[in-house]
Amino acid sequence: MIGCASGPASVSEDELYSLGKAYYDLGKYSEAEVWFQRSSVYKKTRNASLYYLGRIAFQQQKYEDAANIFESLLQNDKDNIILLKAAAFSNLKAQKLEKAEGFYSKIIALVPDSKDSIYGYALVLYGIQKYQDSYQILKNAKADSGDDRDALLLLARIEFKLGYPEALDHFSKWLEKGDDPLVLKEFAETAEQQSLYSRAIESYKKIKQSNRSEEAGLQKGEIDFLIGRLILFADPSDNQGMKSIEAALSEGYFNTEKFDALLADPRINEKQRQTLIDLFSQKK
Repeated sequence: MIGCASGPASVSEDELYSLGKAYYDLGKYSEAEVWFQRSSVYKKTRNASLYYLGRIAFQQQKYEDAANIFESLLQNDKDNIILLKAAAFSNLKAQKLEKAEGFYSKIIALVPDSKDSIYGYALVLYGIQKYQDSYQILKNAKADSGDDRDALLLLARIEFKLGYPEALDHFSKWLEKGDDPLVLKEFAETAEQQSLYSRAIESYKKIKQSNRSEEAGLQKGEIDFLIGRLILFADPSDNQGMKSIEAALSEGYFNTEKFDALLADPRINEKQRQTLIDLFSQKK
């Protein structure tokens, strides 16, 4: 039975480490940390103790601390794949993307078929806006097969950034097994990018019907504004576009930046522009 986190001075380094490991396995990270700190003083148990201290820091969402620990261990074991993966993922979670890129690059060089690292590397490259590099990694890994849904979604997002038409098919393929509102919004944005306004409107309507606009990062009334503007682009003769925008304003939606962008959009005609100016001015 595990006792309290204070013990006799005669406890050996192996026993200190074993106590830390036992607490760690039970998910009692604070207690485990105490014992691993003590066992890390000894040469025999130092590296293993520090590794678990890094894992504890990660579990506690102290990602930068975790990364620092794993990086320190790598100084004496530079090609250790477990440590490289831990350092890469910790830096990714800490948003230290340039450092994460370096670690993932080394992992891929050492273990080219490491699926989790391929995805992590592509994600980091996406985060630092190296879209073409990220795209090529995912294409080489056959992310478009759909076997790995996370990789498929990342591929679609990269293709959207690159303006590749395949993005729409890949978002659609992902949505066959899920209806995440954020992905529906991304699908709509991709459809609009390709001037497929009816498909974009349909996707926004699915979000509205599910009452999950907030999960898509949309403000109250914004979904009506987005639908309305697309109707204006698709069919200037359809008065439902203006009605949707009026509904958005009535719900309290107000975004000067997006209003100005719509007024400056070449896809609306002068009559629509003047009507919008009148609508927006009433809400200022």
